Amino acid sequence: MKESLFAILLTLFEKTLTQLKENHLSTNKEAEIEKQVEDDSESIVGIKGMNIEFIKSADQKSMRVFTYDEQMKLTKASYQFLMRMLTWGIVTPEAMEAILNQLVLSDSRIVTLEETKWAIRNTLIDSLNAKQLAFLDLVLYQKEDGFILH
Repeated sequence: MKESLFAILLTLFEKTLTQLKENHLSTNKEAEIEKQVEDDSESIVGIKGMNIEFIKSADQKSMRVFTYDEQMKLTKASYQFLMRMLTWGIVTPEAMEAILNQLVLSDSRIVTLEETKWAIRNTLIDSLNAKQLAFLDLVLYQKEDGFILH
């Protein structure tokens, strides 16, 4: 009886010891993962209280989803104009990201349509020839006359 009781206590002690080791290892791994996440988050550039993260490049068929900060920064007209430019193919997805970065990092609390047009023109001016630039100016700054064309 003593041997069996001693054996039972010994196996119970061994099981408890292995469980403690596993818990200790898992907490160490969790601590290492948390430390790694903190190190990674420190490497992310934080500007004006916003974190800028680059996940992966967009697929050809994917649609750009705006973050909450971007939605709050842009007016409805600005957002619609950017989407129209992207849909028409005037602005490429790469240029769109450059424009959005410029607008989000703007000093304005809310980005207006005029500021959006200015950012689009400033971003695309280096990559366009004179004819394309004239077309861009026409698209950006055309005025509606109010006449009905038949």
